[in-house]
Amino acid sequence: MKTLDARIRFTGERRQVTALFYDIVGSTELLLRSEPEKFFRSVSALHQSAETIIKKHGGFLHQRLGDGGCCFFGYPDQSEDAAESAVQASLELLGIAASTKKTRTAFRLRIGVATGLVVFSTQGDEIVGTAPVLAARLQAEAEPNSVLVADSTVQLTRHKFDYSLVRKAKLKGFEEPVALWRPQERDRSISALSSFNEWDRPIRGRERELAALASAWNSARDGKGSSITVVGEAGIGKSRLIGEFARSLSQTSHETLIFQCGRRLESQPLHPFMSFLERLVAEPSVLKNGESAALMQALQTAGRDVDAAVVDTILSFTSDRSPATSRNIRASDLSGRAFRRKVIEAAADILTCKATGVPTLLVFEDVHWADVMTLELVDRLGSLAGKLPILVVQTSRIRRSLALATEIELSGLASAAVRDLVASVWPERPPPGLSDFILDQCDGMPLYAEELANFFLGRQPLGKGSSEWKGLLLEGGVSSLNDLLSARLAATGSARRAAQFASVIGREFNISLLACLLEGVSRQTVDVAIERLLSQGIIERSSGSRGSFQFRHVLTQEAAYSSLLKSDRRRIHRRIAELLIGEAKPSLPAAIAAWQCAEAGLHDAAARFALAAAEASVLRSAMHEANVSLELGAQEVNSLSRRHPDRTELALGLLELQGVVATALEGEGSESARRAYSRAMQLLRKQAPAVRSKHFPVYWGWWFTAPNILTQQSRARILVGDMQAVEDQETRLQSYHCGWATSFHAGDHEFCLDCVARGLDLYDPERAVRNRAFFGGHDAKVCGLGESALSYLLLNDADASEHAIRQCLDWAASTDHAGSMVHALYYAIVLRRCQGRYDDVHDLGEQMLALAERHGLAASQARANMYCGWAELMTSFAERGEERFQHGLLLQQQLGTDDNFSMHSDMHAQVLQRLGKPAEALAIIHNAINVGRNSGQRFWLAELYRLSARLRRDLNDPPSLIRRDLTRAVQIADAQGAAWILARAEWDLGGIG
Repeated sequence: MKTLDARIRFTGERRQVTALFYDIVGSTELLLRSEPEKFFRSVSALHQSAETIIKKHGGFLHQRLGDGGCCFFGYPDQSEDAAESAVQASLELLGIAASTKKTRTAFRLRIGVATGLVVFSTQGDEIVGTAPVLAARLQAEAEPNSVLVADSTVQLTRHKFDYSLVRKAKLKGFEEPVALWRPQERDRSISALSSFNEWDRPIRGRERELAALASAWNSARDGKGSSITVVGEAGIGKSRLIGEFARSLSQTSHETLIFQCGRRLESQPLHPFMSFLERLVAEPSVLKNGESAALMQALQTAGRDVDAAVVDTILSFTSDRSPATSRNIRASDLSGRAFRRKVIEAAADILTCKATGVPTLLVFEDVHWADVMTLELVDRLGSLAGKLPILVVQTSRIRRSLALATEIELSGLASAAVRDLVASVWPERPPPGLSDFILDQCDGMPLYAEELANFFLGRQPLGKGSSEWKGLLLEGGVSSLNDLLSARLAATGSARRAAQFASVIGREFNISLLACLLEGVSRQTVDVAIERLLSQGIIERSSGSRGSFQFRHVLTQEAAYSSLLKSDRRRIHRRIAELLIGEAKPSLPAAIAAWQCAEAGLHDAAARFALAAAEASVLRSAMHEANVSLELGAQEVNSLSRRHPDRTELALGLLELQGVVATALEGEGSESARRAYSRAMQLLRKQAPAVRSKHFPVYWGWWFTAPNILTQQSRARILVGDMQAVEDQETRLQSYHCGWATSFHAGDHEFCLDCVARGLDLYDPERAVRNRAFFGGHDAKVCGLGESALSYLLLNDADASEHAIRQCLDWAASTDHAGSMVHALYYAIVLRRCQGRYDDVHDLGEQMLALAERHGLAASQARANMYCGWAELMTSFAERGEERFQHGLLLQQQLGTDDNFSMHSDMHAQVLQRLGKPAEALAIIHNAINVGRNSGQRFWLAELYRLSARLRRDLNDPPSLIRRDLTRAVQIADAQGAAWILARAEWDLGGIG
């Protein structure tokens, strides 16, 4: 007999375990035909091999019974997957028969497996319970070299193994016939990362939909994939349909991947894909720390060969970043959108890279809860499907407008299908009329029909009529599907409490967290409750981390949640919230933590978690997702007392992020962005200087969302003044950055150059690398040199202008930063355009266009085409030049990113003048003059008046009007000190007779 380690003692403990009995078939006959010593060595070798297998799977060989053995799983050490391990071990034990040929004594085995509650006796060597007795009986019933498994074990392991019912048998000591199940390991062609629920019975009444999926799959196998959306209300059988279809593919070579979208995770960008990656790498720190070699190795191990660039892109998205920087981003920089697209494409590459060798089924469940980036990924996969052997299937309660997806709408089951479903639940035949009664109640919803059938089966209404069945429903308090699910939960006894606590965590939950919540309850009791819920089909094991479970259907979770009193719910939420707040790194996503705290009434903590979730999304250019978190954050901040010590700080953080997100989603000129920054400034200017400098991004946002240049110029001077005493040099530099950018457009060239000189004295190349993406999307030194080059030109200092533009271009090239290089090229283009150097404008424009296209910078593409088209038209290619200019102008108008309206209107007028349309050109100029005067963009106003005078001359307007325009041009240029423009205006004025 196997003795126990001294530290393990039987103390009368109750625990659910799985017993495994194995026995050598015909051992007596083998002994009679063999030499005793040889037979003994062979049997010993078999026991040693068996013990090795048992230990490998976490089991314990409790006794050797001569020609057999008694083993336990989940004892002496508890195990959450004891039943799975026992069945897996039993299948491997059958392989011993083949290996015993080397000993010249061929053995055959019979094995029985059963699960149940046992008691460890105080004697130290006894385990009492039905599980070992039933396992021994099953072993005796098994055919040679086969395994029989009890129903209790089958219910716990259906997600792992396929079972066939051998028969029902009357076993000694058991009153009722016992079902004998034969296990078979599931086909490995279905990805280990995917887990369709096996608890369900075969689907009924969906033959047409299954045929449509099968047809699409056959096309996908031929390299012509597609995308399908399965739409229907909750409980209509969307997941069951997909599960049945997936099981039908088990005999074919393919890969299946399941991605589960989750309620309250709409603010977690690419959450389903991220969960997939976390399972793939096993250790989440690989993604958070940006460990490219480890991620590449994990992908290659999984048979996913992708380029290093794909891995780098994904890690640039997953890696942890400082949340403080999120509030500094000038999110209208379109490189953020390009980054987002790049991440989506990289994710799609990872998911489809095996498809050329293995047809792939990609399933996205519950996309009505998907974050926006996940929806974009699904759409991207759908666009790729036509040329790959992949089938993309998504399930949803709501329709999406999808040109590339075929829709399968699930409605209620037909009458015959409902009757068939009810009959499948009943052991023999349901009572006459019951199927029709259930049909009337469920309105064709399969989940409702199945739950009703199970409800009545548990009450055995044999021979009763509709009045009695209605009475049973009334007695059970059943008037809806939710009531049925609640009744089913109640039938689990004490395990119901565990389900209720788990429902507060969410649809998916970790057993460790659940055990923490169930204070005063032993872990053993929690384990037993989990096994009970598993066996009843209430929950199932999650494909996530070890020890994770999920409710089989979200409606079941909602039933458990709604069965709690509101006061009890809040107490449980509060317990979860306190655990999360106390963790250095919360074990649940920030979005879920925010919801837990909100439901607990902890408004300050909820706001912090919501802001953390929003910050993480902003840093990943996931602005829609960030907005979801900000809505909750605003609700929680507003719920705080005005006397709360952290209310102002939280409100400022909220408004900063709201400004960034509104700018990205609606534009810098949007009312939402302006309102957010204005409200933040109202709060901030009441604070101490140290607080003001800490929230400099508010100043920046307030500045760049100003409705016009006049307002922006006044704000820039306030900003520069308020930041003079700030110790942080980068903050002061960025205040000057605002000053020079606005002052040039306002025609205040001396202040512009002064801000450049003061600001660049504070410039730090290393800090610039970290900050250029957050302030304007470009390097501050590049911007300062570019603005000074233009100001020097207008002040008629040609040497200083040329020196500055050379420095600007050289420095931008040295940064190797796309936003900065495009910015420098734009300054050079504008400078050469002022000088009328058409060839230079064209060459620089082509460089800018190539760079912008490579990095997805749409606004820069628009500008490049405008300037190149203008240069072509002004030289020789009139027709091509006009088309190219108009294309760029239209794109810029669509994007709403014209920050140089005066000069671009000048160019537009020149294009029209060149095409012989002086009247239209003059209308363009007069509109630009009005806009410039009203907005404060005045650096080019004198030139607009000068061009107006020239156009009037072409139209033979009165000389007085021409003189008036030129006089105004002279006055404006002189007031600005723009000697270069002044000389041009005076020359034209002197030419009037």
